[in-house]
Amino acid sequence: MRRLLPILVLAWWLLAASGCKSPPEEQENVWEQAQIGDLAPVTKDGPAKVKFMAAAHMDVHILDLPADKVDELDKLWEVLSAKPVRMNSYNAFTQNGFRVKFGHTDNWLQIESLLAEAGAQRAATTSLILAENEATDLPVAHFSHDRRISFTNSNLSQEVVNVGPGALVLRLTCEPMPWARGVRKVIAYPSYTLPVTSAINELELRIQKHEFPFASAAFATQMEPGDLLVLAPDQYVNERVSLGGLFFNRPGTCMFFNAATRKPPQRKPAVRVLVLVCTHVRS
Repeated sequence: MRRLLPILVLAWWLLAASGCKSPPEEQENVWEQAQIGDLAPVTKDGPAKVKFMAAAHMDVHILDLPADKVDELDKLWEVLSAKPVRMNSYNAFTQNGFRVKFGHTDNWLQIESLLAEAGAQRAATTSLILAENEATDLPVAHFSHDRRISFTNSNLSQEVVNVGPGALVLRLTCEPMPWARGVRKVIAYPSYTLPVTSAINELELRIQKHEFPFASAAFATQMEPGDLLVLAPDQYVNERVSLGGLFFNRPGTCMFFNAATRKPPQRKPAVRVLVLVCTHVRS
């Protein structure tokens, strides 16, 4: 027994020294050998491919213009073109108080200069992503109570729609042009919509039933990066009842200041001018 004791002690010491650990070279993190492709979901056709959403990216510059200076936009209209823009009805479009023309950022400095000369000042800039065949709304005016909106229909008849609390938006969509890579057809029209959206299909359908698109003021054009549209009132109307008056007229007054004239700041009625610039097209 005394002879076995040293042997048992030695065996215990060797076992303790080795322990239950694997050799160092086997201590390997499971992620170290993983490839990115191994982490992608696998379908019957192999690893799933990442798909990017086809879309047009737009920067929208919103400017305030003194209402009594709308006629001074004539110099700006002269350097822009109406030819690339199409409307449902030109007469209905203008009778609703809308005017739109097409340009390019090559003339951006001139466009900015003419807007400043007319007295326009930048109010806000926002970026939009127009996914193909999906609607994107640019909020323009909000209603906190029921109201009536008068407008000219496509057949040039005068119509009135009653709406509740909600928002007047510029709804934008884009469609692919199969024969022209990097070009999108951009369609825009004013629309009344409810202020709440829902991820539940049934509720979303109910909301859409209460929307009212003003198709008579719709316009469309083909755009690629660098193209732009200027949307402004055809003339100033001192009311917020008609579609054009609600869309363009700012509520209340805005503060205007032009250092070049050395006049003190003045509060004046104002209208909105929108400049929509296509910055990128993703296929």
